[in-house]
Amino acid sequence: MKLSGAEIADAIQAARHTAGNGVVPSGYSIDSRTISPGECFFAIKGPNFDGHQFIPEAVQRGAALVVACAGTPMPAARDWPVLSVDNTLLALQQLAAYARHKWGRPVIGITGSAGKTTTKEIASLLLQARYRVFKTGGNFNNDYGLPLSILSLREEHEVAVLELGMSRSGEIARLSRIAQPDVGVVTNVRPVHLENFKSIQGIALAKRELVETLPAGGVAVLNNDDVHVRKFGRAFPGKVLTFGVDAPATYKASEIHIRGLEGSEFRLDYKSKGHLLRVPLIGAHNISNALPAIAVAHHLGVGFETINENLRSLKPASGRGEILRFQEGFAVLNDSYNSNPAAMDAVIRFAKAISGFQRKLLVVGEMLELGPKAQEFHRDCGRQAAAARIDVIAAVQGLAAEISQLARQAGYPVAVSPFFADSATAGEWLTRQVRCGDFIVVKGSRGVKTEKVIEILRRDHAIKSM
Repeated sequence: MKLSGAEIADAIQAARHTAGNGVVPSGYSIDSRTISPGECFFAIKGPNFDGHQFIPEAVQRGAALVVACAGTPMPAARDWPVLSVDNTLLALQQLAAYARHKWGRPVIGITGSAGKTTTKEIASLLLQARYRVFKTGGNFNNDYGLPLSILSLREEHEVAVLELGMSRSGEIARLSRIAQPDVGVVTNVRPVHLENFKSIQGIALAKRELVETLPAGGVAVLNNDDVHVRKFGRAFPGKVLTFGVDAPATYKASEIHIRGLEGSEFRLDYKSKGHLLRVPLIGAHNISNALPAIAVAHHLGVGFETINENLRSLKPASGRGEILRFQEGFAVLNDSYNSNPAAMDAVIRFAKAISGFQRKLLVVGEMLELGPKAQEFHRDCGRQAAAARIDVIAAVQGLAAEISQLARQAGYPVAVSPFFADSATAGEWLTRQVRCGDFIVVKGSRGVKTEKVIEILRRDHAIKSM
């Protein structure tokens, strides 16, 4: 957003220390290492860092404006363009809220325990058929990333699709007040971040904050298959659109045909009419990820024929259901970006159902942030993988040892149920085991660095050109 220094100062209620009223920053940054010349630098003070220490570096790299906490000493040798505030993070969020209001066009906010990034990507793709779309980049979905995303909006954008993440109660409400969504999507409620919640009901209440902060004329897009989410619209005065596979819904998928690595086909039922659609992402869970995106696009005027055409061009993001085919005749499902019990359930079900391979191998990392029931969740994963008759069940790091242990209790020899302390060791083991006819699932999270397993496979084996 093109905002002058004076406008920024007014928006964040800052004191002007020096010149800078006429400055119009080219962008916004909280990282002195990556700031570009002409950008505004917010000196954020976090639990493990203090951006004020890096103000000289930011200015040396060309910062056009600095927002710092009151009382921060500044060198007197030069005319530093500084705005002084009580709290720089709050100032960043206030400025983002101001910019979003000034921009004034439709915002879709998406949250959920699983699938929200995929839903964001699909919604953005479908809306591009009619609008110039802005979307949250990467994992910019928290107190720091969301404001920076909003401040990247440009005048030519006609609609914004923003992802809202959370790990504690109150975060979604705070992010919603910044983003001011007109349409709120809740994909599901699952047992994640349980170290910060006493129960899944607490997670549900935290996710419901998105619907509670929508305007009275807004639209809530809710998963009718989820026992928690389906209740969110009961007290909402605006419009409610539901989606589902099992339960009746405004947008309902039926006649589902899973096509293995080629994705799936299904009939979308809307107002007593059926529309045949194809999603080239693997697994039935991606139909549930696509449905809310379809609902959003259709609500904003994109027809079903156009939706189907655009769906066919979908490609998974790296580490999120990405299929890699190797010249030696084996295939890998790279799902190494994130993990939780629901997502683990989905990939094991997919691995069980897929045909055409001689062996199925599961490399699974520890699931993090699960609270007191973490051990139980890992043991359930081990039981499920063994029941699915996965040929090799390899576990990585910490509580994932429970997965190997349960597999061995189910009769798996140690050789096909190994446990590794880290992902690099697991990758070095796996690269020596793979052979033609294998289907390998690598499921984990960046906290466990399961992407290292993929890196080692790609180091030692050539990818098949498509």
